Amino acid sequence: MNTARITRALFLLGASCLLTQLVGCGEPSSETPILAEVGDQRIEVAEFEAFSAAIPEGMKEGATPEEADRQLLEALIDKKLLLLEAQALKIEDDPSFKRKLDEYERDHLFELYREQVVNLRIDITEEEREAHWRKTHRDRALRFAGIMVETQEAALQVLAELKAGADFQRLAAKRSLHRETGKHGGDSGVYMLKDKVEKGIADHLYHLDVGAVSDPVPMGYEGKSRYVVFKILDAIPAPLSASREEIDKELVAQKMAERRMTVLDSLTQVYRPHIYHDKIALITSLAPVYADEDFVPPGEQGGEMICSYEGGQVSIAEFCRIVQAAHVPPRSLADSTQIVSLLERAVIPQRLVLAAARAAGVDRDPRMLRALATKRVDLLLSVLRWRQVDRNVTVTEGEARAFYDTNPEKFIMPGTTVVIEILVPADSLAQRLKRELQDTKDPERLALQYTQRKGSKQRKARLQFDSYTRQLHPQLYDAVQTLGVGQVGGPVKVEEGYSVFKVEERKQELTPYDADSQRRARAYVKIDRAKRGYVDYVRALRQKYPVVIREENWPRRHESARVEAKE
Repeated sequence: MNTARITRALFLLGASCLLTQLVGCGEPSSETPILAEVGDQRIEVAEFEAFSAAIPEGMKEGATPEEADRQLLEALIDKKLLLLEAQALKIEDDPSFKRKLDEYERDHLFELYREQVVNLRIDITEEEREAHWRKTHRDRALRFAGIMVETQEAALQVLAELKAGADFQRLAAKRSLHRETGKHGGDSGVYMLKDKVEKGIADHLYHLDVGAVSDPVPMGYEGKSRYVVFKILDAIPAPLSASREEIDKELVAQKMAERRMTVLDSLTQVYRPHIYHDKIALITSLAPVYADEDFVPPGEQGGEMICSYEGGQVSIAEFCRIVQAAHVPPRSLADSTQIVSLLERAVIPQRLVLAAARAAGVDRDPRMLRALATKRVDLLLSVLRWRQVDRNVTVTEGEARAFYDTNPEKFIMPGTTVVIEILVPADSLAQRLKRELQDTKDPERLALQYTQRKGSKQRKARLQFDSYTRQLHPQLYDAVQTLGVGQVGGPVKVEEGYSVFKVEERKQELTPYDADSQRRARAYVKIDRAKRGYVDYVRALRQKYPVVIREENWPRRHESARVEAKE
């Protein structure tokens, strides 16, 4: 039994969950031969065939069809072993298992109901598209410049100097940390559609008039937090067609939200939810005692009702478990207004939808039953693994450091790529120059001779790609990432024409060994040990539960198929 086979087998287990509904789980049958016996469970041909059919062909391993089937049988045996052990250890009685399965059932039921009632077809008119296009300032493309500085305080100082009359270009050339644009007065050099600019930046810029200066905008650069003051240099009209897809997404989301509110208003009238405000004081008084630890009041206190609705209710303990699952810190429950907000905006709407879903029979939908059965198996295996393997794995600080020292490639920071680029107006010319770029020993001279990109002479025909310039040349950035140093790419169609380029340099640096890299190193070691531990655990189960493969009943369909093929 090898590690790769067991690891793959564990991944395939989920795919076999449906077959337990179709053919049973180890129930003996006189109709089909038995392929294997695992403890008191049996694997029949019908069960194996269903399991095999559920596995994509690309995931089946083996030099021959017979070998592939044998691997699948071993995977099915492993699944039986693990589920037998989960049954023996009463994993289904584990509070963590019960809680997670209940949460999944509620979440999936909620989504199915929303799919059937809320997420129906939504139509969008051209008038609505055009109104949204103008309202969201997608009707123009902007050319802008930026001055990048280290801190917000420095950015505010830049803003004050500009308001006092300082020249933007000179200030950018002198102060901007982003030298690629700074040496050109901060000018990005291109006109950008709103949807081609990072949302966090676009939201600060596209409502501004030409000549206006933005407030300081936070953004990441070379792995650090920086601030940029932008200036709108120019604007040109942009067609609606360029933003149609994003506009439709936003309008659909907007109409979905409106429909959800309509449905919720209707359910509120039907189920008439009521909050017991006098019980909120109990939570606010206990929350500070629990601080940031698990907060579920025990006994009678937890059983008190905090809200009710037609046909159901929510206890204080249930409410606390729900907000914990949403990662709401217990300290915030000391505020009664926060509790009311959580009830009105999250807990009650979910309960009303679940009540309506059950009333409509969505909990009996075949899709719901299949999903729940699959999740049940997945949780049995994951809780079993956590209890028996993962929680027992430890990693020392010395072991984490040793992993960091011996695996530096896993701790390389995202780098900067420098290319020599040629921008020309025609695809045919770009194709010819690409061939010349592949053959020439002086790509810089060739690029300077032909490129039509503004400012290329000052940059010696070079473009630098990093997290900042990705927004300036998105099509080129994506193409460059697929190439190694020395490789030639393109032509890539861009707004200005066609671009070909040669990757000259890719700079990367090793992340220093600090708290973050130590955490990552520890995680690498722990994951590897957990995988190996799980393999050993499954191997040990074969000693605990007898496994017998009935070779005499092994299907000979492959041999029959070969005979038929020859005939």
